[in-house]
Amino acid sequence: MPRVLLAPDKFKGTLTSAEVAAHLGAGIRSVRPDVDIVVVPVSDGGDGLLDAATRAGFEAVPVRASGPTGSPVDTSYVRRGDEAVIEMAEICGLVRLPEGIPAPMTATSRGVGEVIAAALDAGCEQIMLGIGGSASTDGGAGMLRALGARLLDGQGDEIDEGGGALAAVAAVDLTALHPELRAARITVACDVDNPLTGSEGAAAVYGPQKGATPDQIHELDGALSRFADVVATDTGRDLRDDPGAGAAGGVGFGAIAVLGARLRPGADVVQDLTGLEAAMAGVDLVVTGEGALDKQTLHGKAPAGVAAAARRAGLPVVAVAGRCVLDAATLRAAGIGTVYALTDFASYPDESFVAPGPLLERVGAKIATHDMIRGVSAQPDLPDLVIRAQRAIVDGAEISCSVVVSDGQIVALEAYDAEVDAVAHVVLGDDEVLLPGLVDTHVHVNEPGRTEWEGFASATRAAAAGGVTTIIDMPLNSVPPTTTLTALRTKQDVARDQIVVDVGFWGGAVPGNLADLSLLHEAGVFGFKCFLIHSGVDEFAHLDADGFAKAMDEVSRLGALMLVHAEHSGQIDDSRAAGASYAGFLASRPPAAEQSAIAEVIAEAERTGARTHLLHLSSAAALPALRRARAGAADLTVETCPHYLVLDASEVPDGATEFKCCPPIRDAGNREQLWAGLADGDIDMVVSDHSPSTPELKWAPGGPASGDFAQAWGGIASLQISLPAVWTAARVHGHSLTDVVRWMAQAPADRVGLTHKGRLAVGADADLVVLAPDEEFDVDVARLAHKNPVSAYAGRRLSGVVRRTWLRGIPVTTESAPHGRFLQRGRR
Repeated sequence: MPRVLLAPDKFKGTLTSAEVAAHLGAGIRSVRPDVDIVVVPVSDGGDGLLDAATRAGFEAVPVRASGPTGSPVDTSYVRRGDEAVIEMAEICGLVRLPEGIPAPMTATSRGVGEVIAAALDAGCEQIMLGIGGSASTDGGAGMLRALGARLLDGQGDEIDEGGGALAAVAAVDLTALHPELRAARITVACDVDNPLTGSEGAAAVYGPQKGATPDQIHELDGALSRFADVVATDTGRDLRDDPGAGAAGGVGFGAIAVLGARLRPGADVVQDLTGLEAAMAGVDLVVTGEGALDKQTLHGKAPAGVAAAARRAGLPVVAVAGRCVLDAATLRAAGIGTVYALTDFASYPDESFVAPGPLLERVGAKIATHDMIRGVSAQPDLPDLVIRAQRAIVDGAEISCSVVVSDGQIVALEAYDAEVDAVAHVVLGDDEVLLPGLVDTHVHVNEPGRTEWEGFASATRAAAAGGVTTIIDMPLNSVPPTTTLTALRTKQDVARDQIVVDVGFWGGAVPGNLADLSLLHEAGVFGFKCFLIHSGVDEFAHLDADGFAKAMDEVSRLGALMLVHAEHSGQIDDSRAAGASYAGFLASRPPAAEQSAIAEVIAEAERTGARTHLLHLSSAAALPALRRARAGAADLTVETCPHYLVLDASEVPDGATEFKCCPPIRDAGNREQLWAGLADGDIDMVVSDHSPSTPELKWAPGGPASGDFAQAWGGIASLQISLPAVWTAARVHGHSLTDVVRWMAQAPADRVGLTHKGRLAVGADADLVVLAPDEEFDVDVARLAHKNPVSAYAGRRLSGVVRRTWLRGIPVTTESAPHGRFLQRGRR
């Protein structure tokens, strides 16, 4: 009889570990009723610790204790012989805050000390304390006071409860500590290594999730530092910088500095409590998992601990998760041979959270029919994913196929009904089309310096939601702009742990930085952007004719790519833009302003031979000149943007400055000529020019419907809705999704040398998008993921809903953990 050990952690917010195991077990038995199932629910030592201990034979002991605000709560600890297990979250954690209202300055850990005292009074000598989910930042002071410590101010009076009150502490009196503490052995289950104070300390890192403002965080950190000074004076030991001292708002510090506790990884504590390794005897397969398998899983979380124990026992491991953002190689290195993500079984995006039980039963059945028959040891040789699509855009055509993915790349394109086995299977619906992830080479993220306009976290989430798996960030409007190597490194440092799609960077060409271009080029930027007119921000100055010529010479020497914002100020009359009239703004930037600048761009491209790219073509009047240049010697590509193809001047109400961009949205006749340019190949690609700002700047000075086109910020936020916007208009103009993919994925990728992006092809990155092309929706700006809820598309009805996105074979959503990568020119 086969034997399976189910050792999952909870799926936070949906199911307990025991419930997860029950659903998996039901699924396994639906296929293999003969299976002997052993259940050992686990946790990482935070919330869920009591449940795991109870399953291991501990019995509940009810007790009343102080909640985080001091009000009494009915709670419990669990006991087995002289062992007691206490879970802080169940006593005075965030879940115990009255009405969920944070109390960052006054919340206390007193209740934890009260329950420890109750266990000691009952004869328990071994105390295991799980400290996840705390609501307080009091350094464990409340816990210590409940155990007999006195915290005194300069006048010898007891200070108030809470972390804020520690600013007044002058002395700690430990003479009346609970007498049974001397013989007790206290173990704290802790999975973080933060110190008590400083930039990585309890207040700085965890204060925000407990409701602390920046000023309160500063105050709390100072108060904790003062408390640590006083404790060090009394005990002769300064442990504020010990790993884990900052856990649970500093309860870790109070436990090790005063109670002599030992900190251990929570998963290890739970394994000891539950007898996990003993339960593996005679087992054929181990199944573990949690709500999300991500980078944190590898650092002390329960599934990693279970996998490590199984590896020591020589057992194969299957992991189950709500979502997984780790690649197959990383999972194998952790001892996990196969992973099943509920998102790959879900029929709609929220199903894995709304109704995980039935999905877990399907996964259980899959384990029974697949892993228990074939043997997990063979799983590493299987592809990670196969997606079967009746409609997929491959090599300029719509076909049916199965896309096979392994280690983040497309390894095969097979017939739709080909017999292909894989770790995970996805079958698209009849109303869905599989596309390659889009490549948007014109995105303004604005971080650092103007993160309130847009940041890497929000921009890349918007990209993922819109089917864009690669963006290249413009060198402005961040501060500093990306015009030096130092500025590039600064931007990368800020972005590094935030991006959920892949990100590359443009450098900037401005007056005085000619010598910086080669350094930026060597660092892997994809090229350089310049303006022939004021950029809109003073720190990114435009090039005059001489400066542009010299920059083009250098770009030619480097073999780089020059991007040009082509408008000339000589044809622009800013005085006509003032006020709410869109007609006045449009007249202030006539087609001639683009045409004369484009003529200069063509002349320099022909003179130098430099690879050149024309940004955001608005005026179709420039197409004949561009066509002649491209037919000759100029290496010149052209882009336009969704707003020029979808919107027209007649639709823009006066005062509606959310429509302002430079160059401007022109009349309907001009728009139709741009479509003709796309159809004829005179325009190569369509990219978003996503350039958001705060609502105050975008609607300046009067708010919605009262903006002044001279004062309002010029830029349209459209990253998330570029695909449906273009598709909605494209189908009206007789174009197919193959055209849209060429314009928005393959052509941008090819121009910047990312030939492994933007296509469904063997060897390409498995950046994949499921689009429901016929499903319609009304644009609700509140549901868009970019930072500020302003868009020229607000309320517009569009066709084409992005239902799923994968980045290198890993599902990504607006809730995904960051696992995007930096891209560099010439490197994969």
